[in-house]
Amino acid sequence: MRTPARVLAADDDEQVLAVLSAILGSAGHTVLLARSGEECVRVAQSALPDIILLDVNMPGMDGFATAEALAGRGETRNIPIVMVTGRIDGKDRVRALKAGAVDFLSKPFRPDELVAKVQSLARLKAYHDDMQSQQVGLMAEVAGKGDQLKAALDISARFVPREFLRCLSKKSIAELALGDQVLSDMAILFADIRSFTSLSEKMTPRDNFRFLNSYLGRMNPFIWENGGYIDKYIGDAIMALFPSGAGSALDAGIAMLAQIPVYNSHRAAFGYAPIRIGVGVNAGPVMLGVIGHERFMQGTVISDAVNLASRLEGLTKIYGASLIVSNHVLFGLEDPNRYHYRFLDRVRLRGKEDTVPVYEVFNGDPPELLERKKRTRETFERGVYEYHAGDFTLAAKLFDEIRDPKAPEKAIEIYRIRCMRSLKLGSAEPAVEELG
Repeated sequence: MRTPARVLAADDDEQVLAVLSAILGSAGHTVLLARSGEECVRVAQSALPDIILLDVNMPGMDGFATAEALAGRGETRNIPIVMVTGRIDGKDRVRALKAGAVDFLSKPFRPDELVAKVQSLARLKAYHDDMQSQQVGLMAEVAGKGDQLKAALDISARFVPREFLRCLSKKSIAELALGDQVLSDMAILFADIRSFTSLSEKMTPRDNFRFLNSYLGRMNPFIWENGGYIDKYIGDAIMALFPSGAGSALDAGIAMLAQIPVYNSHRAAFGYAPIRIGVGVNAGPVMLGVIGHERFMQGTVISDAVNLASRLEGLTKIYGASLIVSNHVLFGLEDPNRYHYRFLDRVRLRGKEDTVPVYEVFNGDPPELLERKKRTRETFERGVYEYHAGDFTLAAKLFDEIRDPKAPEKAIEIYRIRCMRSLKLGSAEPAVEELG
């Protein structure tokens, strides 16, 4: 869902301001203009925009000084700043981040990238404002009831999500009892950092915790703003539940993937290696409840749907995909055409007789890869169909047609190998996934 934003664009070039105003205005955003750093600070203080696009090179107060001035004022310190520049090196990126910038946009900018960045930051700003409003409301609600009650509410919400209590029709953690349970239809999302073990081995325990908290701090808002809540952290993995359904979980996963390049830009500015993540999404009935002992209880969710979501995330490593979903997710979407997806395979889970159709959703892929998958989707899916139909020669030919030797896709390479093996065997290989 698009979030209209009030955007303040600061640049000494009238032509750049006109282009920014036209692009963002056509996308439904309100654009305010400033032609210097000094004017930017004045307009920001009076108008309180949602996002600021700030040119680095301006006469007088440049972009760095302007960002520092905005970050030093209480009314403007929480407004996201995007630095706009023709070229910026690593040293200047660090300087911009320290000054208060959260992202960068290179000139000449692409209209779709500009709109996407503004839309992403608008959602995050709306979420931040909503959280502040809720906090103010909660403080007013408990006013006069004592500091101890307020502290208890704040602490309990960190460990037992309010959404979990609502699902069990409980008003507070004090009402929870061992064995409380409810059956509900939900979407489940698992997200995991690729090669975290090797990454973790290069860090001290303290650095591991700092890294995880930095990463989770960037990913969690996309779950909350799409109507989900975090059930648990499993090391570097996130498990989230979405009572609002499959579309919300899918939107959250795509938004998380879109944030990774931004996060990697931030990490690169400080000399850290980039990261990748995989996301699996499933939907279905789950049993939500309280397990444990009277002396120690915890909320949990139990279901085959949860197990499948976890295994779908595991499949992203096998196929080189960023986001894999089950057929239950696609069938649960109000408008599947909002997403770019392709049929990936039928997989068999250990202990199950039937195979499960799985799909790759590639909205969160880099632009060049996304366009290539859109262009080759029909041929790829026909190749998968012919493979499962037993025409391995035709399937191999179709995969060869769309193969790019300079940038091979892991899924295509897997099918080419399976076709060659199946031609020797005379039958299709068993379903690729036998995870337990």
